[in-house]
Amino acid sequence: MKTMRIAEKGQRSMNITAYIVTLFFVVSAIIPILWMIVSSLKTETDIQAYPPKWLPSIPQSVQVTVDYTGLEEKDALFYEKEAMKATWYPWMKNLREDIGEVTVTGIRDGNLLYKARTISSSFHVGQPLIVPSTLFNDAMMNLKLPIIQERGFSRFHWYGTEGESAETERGFENKPIASEFQHFYQSTKFVTGKVASIQENSNWLRMFDSYLSLNKLAQDVAGPLGFFRYFLNSAIITVSSVALQLLLGGLAGYTLSQLLRSKRWQFFWIMFFLATIMIPDISLLLPLYLLMKDLGLVNSLLAVILPHTAWGIVIFLFKGFFDQVSKELIQAARVDGASEFRTFTQIVVPMSIPVFTVVAVMTFIPVWNEFVWPLVVNNLPVNWTFTVALNDLQNRSGVQQNMIMASSFVSMIPLLIVFMTSQKYIEKGVSFSGVKG
Repeated sequence: MKTMRIAEKGQRSMNITAYIVTLFFVVSAIIPILWMIVSSLKTETDIQAYPPKWLPSIPQSVQVTVDYTGLEEKDALFYEKEAMKATWYPWMKNLREDIGEVTVTGIRDGNLLYKARTISSSFHVGQPLIVPSTLFNDAMMNLKLPIIQERGFSRFHWYGTEGESAETERGFENKPIASEFQHFYQSTKFVTGKVASIQENSNWLRMFDSYLSLNKLAQDVAGPLGFFRYFLNSAIITVSSVALQLLLGGLAGYTLSQLLRSKRWQFFWIMFFLATIMIPDISLLLPLYLLMKDLGLVNSLLAVILPHTAWGIVIFLFKGFFDQVSKELIQAARVDGASEFRTFTQIVVPMSIPVFTVVAVMTFIPVWNEFVWPLVVNNLPVNWTFTVALNDLQNRSGVQQNMIMASSFVSMIPLLIVFMTSQKYIEKGVSFSGVKG
């Protein structure tokens, strides 16, 4: 028999409308994220292109071969300067081109003299220091070579005058970037040797160089760890804050729910903790800073962690959840001689995973994204969090937009992981904690 279903009038239209609205909001949320991700792989030219381009261009690798046959022999330092001039000067002239890397190979009498390689992440970070403009001269590289060597912007390998046999391609490819490089070498005398060949190939791996640039930009102020130092600082602060919130908030909520018998005092303390939520965060900046200064904690990670030890809303959520825990189980544990702390850790906590997950997530998100307080209390770049470093990155001159997009995407990864792994527990925690919405 056919099952008869009674449908309310307009229910189908309502369902269709609900699906359309939901799809609209999902697409509206996803499109900016996708644009950010693809923009992190683009060049500055692609990002500013009109009409907008969704797909990034594939960077090109340029291989240049310079022949010094018949010329006077020089030392390794001379040839390193030659390689740097053959790399940095024409690249700067073609700054808007999508160049992924430049490799310059020096040969003499069919043998390798040197090989130099520069990738785009190193070039774009070093460009404001090495070639800030298109005005070049022979003496310029004498001043810039020490900076290139110290910062590792280019890799130079010296084979010696009796180096191994060279197997290099000959000729000039009729491709846009290769032709521009050839024109530069022909119109200037910066390179002493004869440019024997210029090859151009696609290299899709260089699309990810914007992520490598982040590390190189941060090494000046954050030390050898580079941008990972900021990520590590944020992780330490966030994990410590979450752990303290779970420990102190959980114990306080359990005390109010199960140990404090007086309803009057329960009401008083709940109102006290909820009242702290009404205080604007901005009004606490100066008192907190003066307190951290008196404690000698300014310019330390501990100064960022301490204000996040126990929030009133966290204690309120724990108290609401623990009120619904079976009092018979707790009483049975007490009868068996278990201490209150053992009862809390071995009985209450395993039954309260959903609310602990909710508190962990609601602590993780604001602490990870916090900007003002870490900026105020930490002046040393080595103690900056990810958000402060991102702000500094945006204010630097010469920083390209793809680097900013890359750093923004990296900062989102922990949040995405947290949501994807804890969604089930969040739904349970909200349903049991008494929060309605």
